[in-house]
Amino acid sequence: MQNNYPEECLEKYQVQFMVRGRAWNVFEMGSNTPIVFLHNGGGSLWNWAHQLRHFSSKYRAIAPDLPGFGRSHRPSEPLILDAYVQDLAELLKILDCPRPILVGNCIGASIALEFTLRHPQKVAALALFNVCGGIPMLNPQLKFWAALRPRSVLGRAFYRYMVDAAGHPSLQRLGARLLYANSQPAFHPMLRHFILQQRVDPQLRTSLYWLMMGLDSFNIFSQPRKKPACFPPVLLGWGAQNRTLAVKWSRVIAEWLAPEKFLLIENTGHMPMYEQPGLVNEALEAFFTQNGELETAGVIQNHVPHFPLSS
Repeated sequence: MQNNYPEECLEKYQVQFMVRGRAWNVFEMGSNTPIVFLHNGGGSLWNWAHQLRHFSSKYRAIAPDLPGFGRSHRPSEPLILDAYVQDLAELLKILDCPRPILVGNCIGASIALEFTLRHPQKVAALALFNVCGGIPMLNPQLKFWAALRPRSVLGRAFYRYMVDAAGHPSLQRLGARLLYANSQPAFHPMLRHFILQQRVDPQLRTSLYWLMMGLDSFNIFSQPRKKPACFPPVLLGWGAQNRTLAVKWSRVIAEWLAPEKFLLIENTGHMPMYEQPGLVNEALEAFFTQNGELETAGVIQNHVPHFPLSS
């Protein structure tokens, strides 16, 4: 079943919440089992637009703009994994999601995974794409910039200028080779619209500098972790042509995480959700269906939906 509304109508399902004193912009639509989609660094909730459109017809589809990105607050300090995990815990309380399915890409996958390692009983299932293990996982070009820490005031100012310039929407095509297996894919209308808004509104541009300053907090996923005995089912996916986080790192993660399903996605780089949206939707659908016990485990919840923004 597909929702029969124009793609642009998705925009009005955004709501602002205060999470630990900071503004979070959150998409919420649909009912029944909650699925929370967490985007990659430098992105926005609209990176998941194809999935939000698809799954909101029979799930409660939720996607926040992570702090530093989209329409959520902009920090004046490093964006670190622990703060993201604590914020996610608070957001789930606000949304009355005691046991959602978590889906993430890159740092979004790392946040979802770390939250679940700390609170395995609070998550019904995990679907993780291209888990970010911080600076050690990056390709040499990105690793150089991520590890750079100028000491002089002038050096730090120049470094910040260069990093933030890399996130300017007009220059994003220059990084296409790092993000995509082939050429830049066609964007969902909502993602394309948001990028156009970023060009005219500097306040909507990404906080890449503060992400770089906190990226070493994600380094813990470049080494094996201890998986709790009682852990929800996991799908681990990786782009076979990922030039940001090389596919060899998928084996490092899979070795200790032992996912129920591993998906190596051919002709895909770092953005599987809109490089191969149909394939990703099918894989998620199959994974949720195969783990049908989610429904009998009390995942389906009655909730009062939040009022969407006025159109």
